[in-house]
Amino acid sequence: YILMLSDTITDCAIATNQTYVESLKSQGQFDAEAQKKAFQLTYNSVMAILSDEAKEYLTCIYGDLTTYITNKIEAEVKLNK
Repeated sequence: YILMLSDTITDCAIATNQTYVESLKSQGQFDAEAQKKAFQLTYNSVMAILSDEAKEYLTCIYGDLTTYITNKIEAEVKLNK
């Protein structure tokens, strides 16, 4: 589950970048509000992919799964800038 989560976050961040962020950046419209929406799109995608069993396991490992995923998304975005 740990590797699956890492791969899922990477894949979802890339997908959001390709389908949402790049288009707005090319139009000069990627502002703070768009950044929040991009994050939320990525987060929602990650959570939709994870099974309930995976969420349970990962919560046992990391505690606050929301915070962990948030931090990993932000790190992934910074890595891919």
